[in-house]
Amino acid sequence: MAETPTEAKKQKRYSSRDISQMSAQEFVDAARVPYRRIVGYIKPYRKRFAVGVLFGVISSLFNGVLLLAIRSVFIVVLPPDPNKPLPTHFEPFKDIPWLEQYVFPRPHFTHNGELIFVICVCLSVPLLIFIRGLFDYLHKYCIMWVGNKVLYQIRDECFTNLLNQSQRFFNKAKQGELMQTVFNQTRIVSTMGTEIVSSLIKHPVAILTILGVLLHLEPVYTVGALIVFPLCILPVVYVSKKVRRAGSKEEEEAGAIMVTMQESFAGIRVVKAHAREEYERERFNAGSRKMMEFIMRWGKAMEIVGPLVETVASVGMAIGLVYAWMMKINAAEFLVLNMALMSMYPHAKQLSRIQVMLQKALLATSKVLEVIDTEPDVRDATDAAELTGARGEIELRDVTFAYAKGIPALRKVSLKIEAGKTYALVGQSGAGKSTIMSLLMRFYDPDAGAILLDGRDIREYTQRSLRDNIGLVSQETFLFHDTIYNNIRYGRLDASRKEIEAAAKLAHAHEFIIEQKDGYNTELGDKGCTLSGGQQQRISIARAILRNAPVLLLDEAYSALDSESERMIHEAMEQLAKGKTVIAIAHRLSTILNADRIVVMKDGRVVDVGPHAELLGRCEEYRRLYELQFHGHDALPMAADAVI
Repeated sequence: MAETPTEAKKQKRYSSRDISQMSAQEFVDAARVPYRRIVGYIKPYRKRFAVGVLFGVISSLFNGVLLLAIRSVFIVVLPPDPNKPLPTHFEPFKDIPWLEQYVFPRPHFTHNGELIFVICVCLSVPLLIFIRGLFDYLHKYCIMWVGNKVLYQIRDECFTNLLNQSQRFFNKAKQGELMQTVFNQTRIVSTMGTEIVSSLIKHPVAILTILGVLLHLEPVYTVGALIVFPLCILPVVYVSKKVRRAGSKEEEEAGAIMVTMQESFAGIRVVKAHAREEYERERFNAGSRKMMEFIMRWGKAMEIVGPLVETVASVGMAIGLVYAWMMKINAAEFLVLNMALMSMYPHAKQLSRIQVMLQKALLATSKVLEVIDTEPDVRDATDAAELTGARGEIELRDVTFAYAKGIPALRKVSLKIEAGKTYALVGQSGAGKSTIMSLLMRFYDPDAGAILLDGRDIREYTQRSLRDNIGLVSQETFLFHDTIYNNIRYGRLDASRKEIEAAAKLAHAHEFIIEQKDGYNTELGDKGCTLSGGQQQRISIARAILRNAPVLLLDEAYSALDSESERMIHEAMEQLAKGKTVIAIAHRLSTILNADRIVVMKDGRVVDVGPHAELLGRCEEYRRLYELQFHGHDALPMAADAVI
């Protein structure tokens, strides 16, 4: 298992500017810990990974075997001049009977027998290539299998930790960047963790194998050709900083494009209402052009490495050619030596690219690990209890809360809500009504004070069990791009079809649902756009009814309903609310006049609490709200934009 944030220092996030300005040593220091953590994700699959690496090593070793086989084919099929003495390294083997018979010189067969022998010898080359390819395939399969497992785990940790963040986190974060990190950056990280580690083993083995064969065949030629081999590193050093800068900026622009797309699609109604399609198109294309520019820079820097390495390598080949002329090496021998050298440089080229890939991957790795390491500011206590069968008695004790630095949304609010009663929250916009509901659901935690449920601080319960005991119907209805059936079932995943239909009937949604093309199996559009606002609201209410929680929060639950639907839903909700604690926010006072208690709020404070009749007689703020709504004027002068 990979190191957790408690075992390792929280990962610092690097920007493209940070990475581009690093020296080689600074880059190594910055990358050491995050890369070690990513490699740690391979540990649960180390056996499969080791097998994959072993297959890669065997495939690499076959490079040397293949070269020896090709050389043998040349000797058998295109034998050298029989009058020319054997190469010195063959002298120890010339007296071995079977070698003398079948290799030195070419064996004496009948014409047909000789042809069959030559064919068999020549077929050894494709056979060895097939075996090498088979091991290479098994190597890539195992590495890909491990890579997908690592990718799954990293994405799971990344996405899960994001889901566990509080609402405050999402208020600040850009959703497009989060999607880019979870989907794209994790893929880059998993590639770095498996393929690069594997390549660091496979390619050096291949180079050493080929080098060993070359030294065996022609030591002086090999040394001469490899004198310039260390110079192959120079092109990599030359382009590394350019790649580091361009690659990291490309990833940042990709995140910006995701932000633009997400905002454009999520706010498509606003975009179209203001005829801003061309404006959004230009925003998207501006980011796309920048991204393409950085891709080209990164691509040019990556691709120039190959020709530069090959050019440097060709100098060694030129030295080898001079040596071959001086030593009178025949064409067949030189061809084998040349093939060996040429087959070594692709592995060197791949190794040269690994440094470039590591540099580009640091930005992605730091982003992903930062997300994984981010501790939620709302989290369960280590000894959190499970809440079951809540009575619904709620108390706020001197609760203070601010969404950000500045004016608090709630100021030392104290309020007792009796179990099984209906309480309505009224007040101007910004009075703190919705904030109370958000705190009850633990979307946020109070800055000061406490909220108690059944006499116990809600921070002492697990978040899951707390929310299982609270049903919420919000004015901001959200329906998933799924069937109507699954959208209602979201309230309680183990509900039967009978229970789901019963909830829909109680919410007066069953009638329009069965009129849909596929009834309950009808696929809804994005955010339920194929339904009217009132229909969406009724689906949302059906979801809350199905949940059947002992505490029910209604945040403008009737805001999208017409008068007839509101009356029917109100009757259904009265049945649902029996025996439950209900806290409701409503713009229209007519929907909450019969509440057991009405809580009047202003500027983050509770002004008064009581039944409608009492408040009308004693509470000036409540009378203002009442007169403004029912008589169309402010009996006690009040701002015209007040909202209940």
